[in-house]
Amino acid sequence: MRSSLLVVLSILLIGCGGAEVEQNPPPPVQDNSNNYNGPAPQTADIQQFKLNLWDNLVADNRCGSCHQQGNTSPFFVRRDDINLAYNAVLPLVNLADPAQSLMVQKVAGGHNCWLSSNTACADTITQWLRNWGNTTDAEQAAVTLVAPVIRDPGASKALPESPALFATEVYPLVRQYCVNCHAPDASVAQAPFFAASDIDAAYQASRNLINLDRPELSRLVARLGGEFHNCWSDCASDAAVMLAAVTAISDAVPVTALDPQLVPSKALRLEDGVVASSGGRYESNQIAFYQFKEGQGSQAFDTSGVEPAANLNLQGDFAWLTGWGLQINSGRAQASTQSSAKLASLIGATGEMTVEAWVIPANVVQEGPAAIISYAGSAISRNFTLGQSQYNYDFLLRSASSDFAGIPALSTADADELLQASLQHVVITQDPVNGQRIYVNGQDSGVQGEPAAISNWDDSFALMLGNEADGSRQWQGSIRLLAIHNRALTSEQIAQNFSIGVGQKFYLPFAIGHLIDLPQSYIVFEVAQFDNYSYLFSQPYLINLEGAALPADLLISDMALAINGREVTSGQAWIRQQFTFASGTSLTEPVVMSELGTIIASEAGAASDEFFLSFGQIGSFNNVRPQPQFPLQQISQTNSDSSDIGIRPFAAINASMSQLTGISVATPAVANTYQTITRQLPALSNIETFISAQQMAITQLGIAYCNAAINNTVLRGQWFPAVNFNASPSEALSPANRDALISPLLDRFAPLQPETALENSDARAELNNLIDRLSQCNGACDSQRTQTIAKAACTAVLASAQMLVY
Repeated sequence: MRSSLLVVLSILLIGCGGAEVEQNPPPPVQDNSNNYNGPAPQTADIQQFKLNLWDNLVADNRCGSCHQQGNTSPFFVRRDDINLAYNAVLPLVNLADPAQSLMVQKVAGGHNCWLSSNTACADTITQWLRNWGNTTDAEQAAVTLVAPVIRDPGASKALPESPALFATEVYPLVRQYCVNCHAPDASVAQAPFFAASDIDAAYQASRNLINLDRPELSRLVARLGGEFHNCWSDCASDAAVMLAAVTAISDAVPVTALDPQLVPSKALRLEDGVVASSGGRYESNQIAFYQFKEGQGSQAFDTSGVEPAANLNLQGDFAWLTGWGLQINSGRAQASTQSSAKLASLIGATGEMTVEAWVIPANVVQEGPAAIISYAGSAISRNFTLGQSQYNYDFLLRSASSDFAGIPALSTADADELLQASLQHVVITQDPVNGQRIYVNGQDSGVQGEPAAISNWDDSFALMLGNEADGSRQWQGSIRLLAIHNRALTSEQIAQNFSIGVGQKFYLPFAIGHLIDLPQSYIVFEVAQFDNYSYLFSQPYLINLEGAALPADLLISDMALAINGREVTSGQAWIRQQFTFASGTSLTEPVVMSELGTIIASEAGAASDEFFLSFGQIGSFNNVRPQPQFPLQQISQTNSDSSDIGIRPFAAINASMSQLTGISVATPAVANTYQTITRQLPALSNIETFISAQQMAITQLGIAYCNAAINNTVLRGQWFPAVNFNASPSEALSPANRDALISPLLDRFAPLQPETALENSDARAELNNLIDRLSQCNGACDSQRTQTIAKAACTAVLASAQMLVY
């Protein structure tokens, strides 16, 4: 019972081309002090250069203070003659692939960036160049592969399975100085929990933060020495202490030599790869754009190129995701009202809009709706909001047919449960002819709002992510990308953007020329940092950078991924595949090997992990891998009796929950959930067949029943007559009042199995802990939160072993 409660608690708290790019945003907001009075542009292209690049760079706080006539060459923002400025800029730009422009690369390297992020400046200039090129009819620039530096797979060190060294060297430091945040029981808990009281959990959380090959690059060291994060005395000396601790672990770990039996490719790190262009997205009329590349600091930059940039200031508990993204735990990201005003102006001018986001909701119990993206002044006064209500996405829009709060809202259907706690592409659109629509993962959700004109928008509101301005609609989750357009994208354009995906991607070309006697031959993978702890490898193909053809038949088999000197132990998607290529096969263009992908764990971090491929056979080289040996399972006749304890199968679980709650099995939300997860529920009564995935399904069904019960005001009043559901949790579920919630739950659900039941005191302790954790919302909890907590507590008991085991 105790473990089941903990599983439920965890679920409640935690709850995936070559198209054309279109660019045509509105002209930038001009600074009148930089008005041009020289000769007229001689061509239409020079006029586009002026509108999209010159006007944006001529200010003195950008390029205008240096690159003027008579100052620092080249004079690409000279004010006397736009035609001469145009001639000066041409060697600096590449309109076919703007990101490769010399100007962009110079700024990316730190040259006179006007923001705190060189990457943001480079991305903004890239967008201005795209706007100038306006390649509506041009194909996406192809990624140009460049031969990487040839590196043999090197010997490396790996952290041992045992946490003993960590416990001796590093753990005492983090447990003393980091426990106030980086522990699950901290008052403001912030992952990773490398200071947890459980040494095994702390060790697992710290593994990606320790670099044994180069201890000075360990994140535990860099956070102190380079980023001045939570130093306990002097940052330099604190970093030295941490470095000494990591070095002590490194010195005690032997080098893992490369297995001489392996047939390896050459090795690469992520930095050796070619960055995959984010091109291919449909970006016409994009007026705000965030890719969350920053990875540090307290600002996320708007790189749409439409001035003024609506940069987001980050407040509260947040974390950057590797591979681009922002995780919001408690707090929000907010633009200024002045910069946000461009949204009201530019969207008001067209009467159309699209908000497009890649999001990962933290759970499916958030309500309110919780504000994912909002352009509002409060929870009752907004221009628009994209929100979450449990399994639904909500679109609230101030229009001629709604009130100032955007009510009535457009929501995805309850029965569809389209919102899930996973990476999703969600898009809301509005135009006065077709009304409002919601798309999830490239598909129209099927709901549609009535056609209405945008009206009475308030330009004093601020764009924000993760909450409303009054702090009443906290949303928890991650945002990987946000784009706002002042036109409604079509379903085809939305599907195109979904197919492109999101996040930082690399092409890693693994050299195999030495294995097949054909120089400049590579197997190329698309690689992305899937999250802070893993990499996604996918879609390998074979290519020769000199355009050569295969001189003989080629067989490649048993291809495996390897990291830091050894093959990975799981996630080998291609190790049982064979690839055959006939003599004369041209390798000028990529020859696709597989559409499969796999995820492997990070070890030393993106800056240090070294990858290579190994093969069972490639060309004339062979490595006969031994088949894994598994110990024989010994079955004793004397122990062959089945357990006396059983579990309820799927139909009995459904019937039991219905009987206990008084909610009919035919209730639509319940029936739909049951139909969805029936195959995941236990099919047998034998407890030895029970697996964790079945507990997940039981919990989902419990959520459906408890949600229906708590939403029923009659049932709610009968169950909890002493609970004030119109009050906030701090009042309704205060320590003095919460027994009015806990006792009825235990009385109603717990008496089923008195012989196997959890002790009443233990159950109360677990429920108290659950209520404490769900009540922490920085004083912004309202009565809706009280209902959410009641549903969570109900599910924790209903979906536990009290009901399941007999």
